[in-house]
Amino acid sequence: MDVLQKVEVEYETFPGWKADTSANYIRFIENDIGVPIKWVGVGKSRECMIQMF
Repeated sequence: MDVLQKVEVEYETFPGWKADTSANYIRFIENDIGVPIKWVGVGKSRECMIQMF
């Protein structure tokens, strides 16, 4: 638990959530974690998936 006391939070600010900014947000996450994002779920069903590639 000593490790958690040393954690420092970094915040990023983005503009409001709109279609053009959502892609920028997803690209930011890709760059931050170093893994490409291919699909984004936006609802409960399989039809509620956005293909990113």
